[in-house]
Amino acid sequence: MDIKRTITQLTDELGEERVLTRTAIGADYCHDEYPGGSYAPDAVIEARTTEEVSRVLKVCCENGVFVTVRGAGTGQAGGSVAINGGIVLSVKGMNGILGFNAEDNTLSVQAGALLQDVKSEAAAHGLYYPPDPGEKTATIGGNAATDAAGPPAGTYGSTADYIVDGTAVLADGSVIKLSGAKDIIGSEGTLGVITELTLRLIEKPKADAILLLPFMDTETCVNAAGTILKNGCEPAVLEYMDTDIIEFSGNVTGNPVFPVELDGERVAATLMVVLEGEDDDNVMEKMEALAELAEELECLDILVGDTPTMKKDMWAAHDAFHTSMESGAKNAFEYNITVPSEHIAEMVEYAKQLGKAKGLKVMAYAHAGSGGMHIHAVSDGDKTEFKTAVAETEGELYAKCVSLGGGVRGEYGFGYAKKAYTPADVRAAFAASKNALDPKKILNYGKVAEIC
Repeated sequence: MDIKRTITQLTDELGEERVLTRTAIGADYCHDEYPGGSYAPDAVIEARTTEEVSRVLKVCCENGVFVTVRGAGTGQAGGSVAINGGIVLSVKGMNGILGFNAEDNTLSVQAGALLQDVKSEAAAHGLYYPPDPGEKTATIGGNAATDAAGPPAGTYGSTADYIVDGTAVLADGSVIKLSGAKDIIGSEGTLGVITELTLRLIEKPKADAILLLPFMDTETCVNAAGTILKNGCEPAVLEYMDTDIIEFSGNVTGNPVFPVELDGERVAATLMVVLEGEDDDNVMEKMEALAELAEELECLDILVGDTPTMKKDMWAAHDAFHTSMESGAKNAFEYNITVPSEHIAEMVEYAKQLGKAKGLKVMAYAHAGSGGMHIHAVSDGDKTEFKTAVAETEGELYAKCVSLGGGVRGEYGFGYAKKAYTPADVRAAFAASKNALDPKKILNYGKVAEIC
């Protein structure tokens, strides 16, 4: 790996201000939001165009230098961290909105555009971009690299479902269309660098309402979610919310929106149901249909959020689940997995008991429509002891997930944090694509699967 020659060549071409080395490399470039170690790259290249990305990869390929592509660094699996040195290729400056096509309702953007800006641009044209993995300051390229989804996934699908086409650069610097190499989407930067995306936008429902359904036990709550899905209520979002995470987050934010107690008794969990329709009457019909299921669902009540302020507050409270862990706990870690929706209750109870045995407080929420789960472990104790407990819990929790027919990749990808748990069939498929698109193995070395 001739890193010195690479840095010299790229500095000559791009200028010193775009090639960061030594003390110019900020600490943020050495980690993402996964609480692992800090790994400093040999250099950070801040690209602005597809052509620059192409040139960087060509030089790195010729010199055998590892390249780790990075967007906003909001990942939770270490996917954008240069754990083996080399170059971090930052595309966060490639954040332009390239254009809107009114004929086919598509939006073209650079990979560094933030999710919140993509959503705002869609709204400015009276349209809707559904994928919403939660971190609004993540880059759209990062979302595509992990095929992120979020609460609407059960109804609307994931990022990949909205990618019409785009541009990517292969390890040797070749510029290609994404439509000709769809393996790159979801490959976590190991098969190619996404530089531009053309996204499909849809008509936004004209009316919506949020219903909160509290329950006395977790299993009944999860069973109710299944009943709602089977009875034609067509929820756009169906979120399972553990009362422990509701209470913790509400205490941190000072905004206790969701129920913790009803009639003096603590509830176990709450379903957040979003109903959408072509107008208010249509939404009301769906609300009435769901209300007719109340006895079968065994919910304690049905609380309605149908004003703009109420809906805004409810979504803010939901979005605060993740951020409240970071600000409200001395130590916090998130296990992100996917299980068949009917096993969410079993997974929650298992995780809580496992955490308790390790001295961890475990809280969870889940996308009941798709089975995506966010399991948070927190502790106010010693940081080293916390990391040990998290590591000890990890293997058992992931094994339970797999035994239930789930997957450990979740919404954040394997990165380096979960590469040891990559299934054999994924490894085989990945190896075939890697050998075809990156035979020198320079892209995101040491991630997803150990085939390098």
